[in-house]
Amino acid sequence: MMVRWRRNSEETAAPWEGAGLVARPEHIPVRRRTVPGVVLSAGEVRASMHARDLRDFGRGRVDVVESIGDGPLAFLSHVRAAAPSSLAAEQVRDLPADAVVLLVADPGTPPVVVLTGAVRDGFLEWTQQLTG
Repeated sequence: MMVRWRRNSEETAAPWEGAGLVARPEHIPVRRRTVPGVVLSAGEVRASMHARDLRDFGRGRVDVVESIGDGPLAFLSHVRAAAPSSLAAEQVRDLPADAVVLLVADPGTPPVVVLTGAVRDGFLEWTQQLTG
């Protein structure tokens, strides 16, 4: 099912897939309402994020997006954003600085997904289709 994001608009954001990650636009329950969001799935991990946060991430306005709602605490992050003293720095130590990673908040756990090159660029471009 595709989710319509803009009021009075026929535009929809199609799901995106690459490098073991599936990004699917959905309405996410947050407290007593639903918000436009995206569910990122990779293996056993399923993390929901605000659509506007992912759009800002793709535009370079933010370097880290935190998950919302039910599910594990997860972060979508640019590797370059990991502070040297953070747990994330340990998780991304050997990755390219321009990579994008999906991390779960579990020390010692490697990134769930690593996006690089054309796949990373395709994902970041896809985020620009999100509205809401």
